[in-house]
Amino acid sequence: MSRRGTPRLHLLVVGRARPPLAAPAREYERRVDELVGLRVHEVAAERGGGTGRRGEAQRLRARCPDRAWRVALDPAGRVPDGSAAFSRWLGRRLEEPRPTALLVGGADGLDPALASEAEERLSLGPLTLPHQLARVVLAEQLYRAACLLRGHPYPR
Repeated sequence: MSRRGTPRLHLLVVGRARPPLAAPAREYERRVDELVGLRVHEVAAERGGGTGRRGEAQRLRARCPDRAWRVALDPAGRVPDGSAAFSRWLGRRLEEPRPTALLVGGADGLDPALASEAEERLSLGPLTLPHQLARVVLAEQLYRAACLLRGHPYPR
């Protein structure tokens, strides 16, 4: 549960964070929560390619807050022009009355139907990242963006 009341951001992810990436994922998610409010929703992963992704997508849909602005992490999505641009994007999302739900797929990626339903698609860049690492990178970038929005220096 968010320490700031109703969270503005929701991170919906397939699978649990596992070592060695669980600790950094949890740490950055905690920091984001402290600054802007974040709730993490983990859903069970499945094996089986396309069939498995459909089941994961159903669970992600069920956990998505009502009326949320859905942002699918998708390699074909828009790549931010840097951390400052991502911070401005986050600031606009936080000003909106709707919560923002960031959808992160599992080992086989997001179900294409779920990605196409999202209001926006976002890419972390052209390199393929394991989904566990993508979660950490996304959480760190959300933290960096929240720090910029608050005028906090980014801790080294």
